[in-house]
Amino acid sequence: MLHLSSTVLCVLLQLCSLQLLVVAMPTCRLSFQCAFPVQCLKYNINISFPDSAFPASTANHPQCRQALWVVYETLRETQLLFEDFELPVGEGGVSWDRKKLSSFQNLQDRLLEEGSCLSTNKTPDVLSPYFSNVTAVVQQQGSAACGWMALRRDVLWVLKTALREHHSCFTRRGRH
Repeated sequence: MLHLSSTVLCVLLQLCSLQLLVVAMPTCRLSFQCAFPVQCLKYNINISFPDSAFPASTANHPQCRQALWVVYETLRETQLLFEDFELPVGEGGVSWDRKKLSSFQNLQDRLLEEGSCLSTNKTPDVLSPYFSNVTAVVQQQGSAACGWMALRRDVLWVLKTALREHHSCFTRRGRH
């Protein structure tokens, strides 16, 4: 009983944290435009975020927990890539606004710290093949920029999908 109460409390705390994030930034616009250079199109085939990662768009507890887990795992795996690999800069590199990247990483750290209870989810890991493919492309000197661009595109897609299709999981009425 104590374990179940701890789990429920952890999920509720995570929902509160994400709700605060969503409410605190109501004018947030996630730009979904990520033009892929021609040289990256061949890598785009192998790097495709699994649509099946997100559950159906309902607000019951298991679906909300799964949606939160997808966001958490995406942010966690992205953080690991940032820690393990350098962003290529210059010609053929990635042109990310350093201030926006720093803000994203600060929010990412905060959400990962507050949502660490979600990492215990026993869901089949549908994201492992995706992140293995991204890592393989990022590791190669000639394709690193393409891997980072694909990651940026897909992280934006995950966040946008979570807010658009699972918004009720982040509101008081959607919590179960």
